[in-house]
Amino acid sequence: MLVCFRLRKCLLKWLGAFLSTLVFAIALAQTLSPPESISVANSTSPTPAATANQLIAASSLQSQVKYDRKLAHYATVFRSDGSFRQMFIAPHSLAALQPGELLPNGTLIVMETWYSPEDLGAVFIKQKQDGEWRYGSFNPDHPDYQMSFGGSCHRCHAPFPDTDFTLTKPLLEAALRTRQVQTAYCDRAGRTPCAPEAYLPEES
Repeated sequence: MLVCFRLRKCLLKWLGAFLSTLVFAIALAQTLSPPESISVANSTSPTPAATANQLIAASSLQSQVKYDRKLAHYATVFRSDGSFRQMFIAPHSLAALQPGELLPNGTLIVMETWYSPEDLGAVFIKQKQDGEWRYGSFNPDHPDYQMSFGGSCHRCHAPFPDTDFTLTKPLLEAALRTRQVQTAYCDRAGRTPCAPEAYLPEES
């Protein structure tokens, strides 16, 4: 009888220890598991501060619905005046990308211009057609994908044929390779293009 009592006591003690360990392991796993990638659905009218902070914090390359399109955030470029750019690409364009090659026809790139984390400005777009880039822009509240060849955007990008007239191409290729959103720092203010070296990924 005494043996049975001790055996039962040992079994209960072991069972309690096992359940405690199991609960602790589950809690620890939930604490250490990485946060889900941020996805902003139909964010044609973003709340600027929240959206900016979320996008800066995002780390994994993942599609989200923005401006009536599915887009993947691939890079953030910070500037010396406190402004920054958020770079996006259409998923089908990302899938067709071949590192070291020209960007394929149909490639759609979207750039948000943030003057501060609370102030989202114009959204600039570019798309490759028949080997040439078309450019456009719109207010973030009213997506408009009308684009044209030439113009001021073309003049800014024209001096950079080595990166297919797309300064962030090295960041885009790094994002595709690592599946991580890339960051870069440009020491010039405003919309002045920086030297191509400023857009090289940190791992290069």
